[in-house]
Formats: sequence, C-alpha cells, structure tokens
Amino acid sequence: MINHLDNEIDVNTGGFFIFKRGIPGFEEYTKFSIQQHDEHFSFLQSIENENLAFIIVNPFLFFKEYEFELSTIDLEELKITDQTEVAIRSIVTWGKELSQVTANLLAPLVFNVKEHIGKQVVLNKTEYTSKHSLLPNNKTIGGGASC
Repeated sequence: MINHLDNEIDVNTGGFFIFKRGIPGFEEYTKFSIQQHDEHFSFLQSIENENLAFIIVNPFLFFKEYEFELSTIDLEELKITDQTEVAIRSIVTWGKELSQVTANLLAPLVFNVKEHIGKQVVLNKTEYTSKHSLLPNNKTIGGGASC
C-alpha cells in the first residue's frame, strides 16, 4: 500500500527518468528531468521536446488520506523492491483562478528514484479522479496565495 510517502526526488543530480512507454498521450517522449520550482511544485520536463513539461506536486502534501496499491506488473516494470525507492507525484492542471487548480490522483506518476525509472500508473477500482481540487476551502499555498 502506497500512502504518505515523503521520498524526495534529487533534482540536483543532472540525471533524468526513463518512462519506458512515455506518458499517456505523449508516448513518443520517454526521457524526463525534474526541475524544482518552489517548495510545493516542480516541472516534469521532456528531455526530447523542450516545449513539453508538466507541473507536478507531491500529492501527500495536499491529500493526507491518499493511498493506493501498485500491481505486481507495475512493481516489476519499475523494478521496485523496497518502498524507500518510491516517490509519487501528481500532474497538476492549472486554472485561471487558484480555485480551478486540480491534481490527477487517478493516474499518479510513480518514480523509482534508485533506478531512475518512471511510469504514470492509472489506478483501477478507485474513487480518485483526474481532477481533485488542490486548494479546497480557501487553503493557501506558498507566499500566502489563496482562493
């Protein structure tokens, strides 16, 4: 069971992560680096296409009850042998207003930080959706911005 992982992704190594099958909708791009933006948000930047980047966030910072299980196939494909090798991020959709900012909890990005492998995993039989409000009830994020 994956729940409340605080594993960080070392963005200072200059390395990148291989997504063997790409990211759904962008299968032709398989190499991505992570660039820290601030204490909450990072960018998942394609190495092969400078115009392709995703805003990502550690979902456990915003959704304390978030949890899911990885299938045996996902564990094998990601070469995960220990939970300490795992980091989870969610792709963020940014709206015109902070109240429209959402996180995709249905399809988390799973990283093996030891092997530098990543995969977007689509969860089955779950209540999670691709558009969970990141800032419900007027919560604030870095710098005091609120919605």
